Amino acid sequence: MNRFDLFPTTLWMGMLDIDVSIVLESIDDGIICDDLFKEIKDNIPKSEVMDVPETHIHYWINFNRTGDFNRRHHHTDITTLFSGVYYLKVPSDSGRIIFHDPRSRTIDAMMDTKYCGYEPEVSIDPQPGMIVYFPSWLEHEVEKNESDEERISIAFNITSVDELDRYKDMENFYDNNAIATRPDGRTEFFIS
Repeated sequence: MNRFDLFPTTLWMGMLDIDVSIVLESIDDGIICDDLFKEIKDNIPKSEVMDVPETHIHYWINFNRTGDFNRRHHHTDITTLFSGVYYLKVPSDSGRIIFHDPRSRTIDAMMDTKYCGYEPEVSIDPQPGMIVYFPSWLEHEVEKNESDEERISIAFNITSVDELDRYKDMENFYDNNAIATRPDGRTEFFIS
């Protein structure tokens, strides 16, 4: 009997060929080095059905201190080709990224999910230099940072340059409506 996995969701993970310490230094200087954006663009997953258009990267830096976490969310927008995250500093016990099957609310209670071994979420243990690309509609969260050190990552959305004007309107909306998860009200912030 043949098996067909319907509606699979693909994640792409790998290590970028860039020195993490150089990127961390550039953040301290208030800018992100161009080499990082070149690596992110050069490693965009390729499609079998269309070429990757000219792209723009909208990014923000996550400084997750002890006790910080990122609530379950998505980056859905019809202009976003991919969302992703690049890890710079990942102390032990600083939290995994967890991806949720968007069908889970519907099928969690069904008997066949127990029979078929359904997994409603997938957790990834990040490491410095790791990049993860994923569909923008895929819900995800980051666990609480239980370490005594800061976890630092750069999250991003990749969009077509052709859609940039429309996206800029949304970016302004996001700038004014960021999700706060730290006691002082800041977990993620956007940089234009």
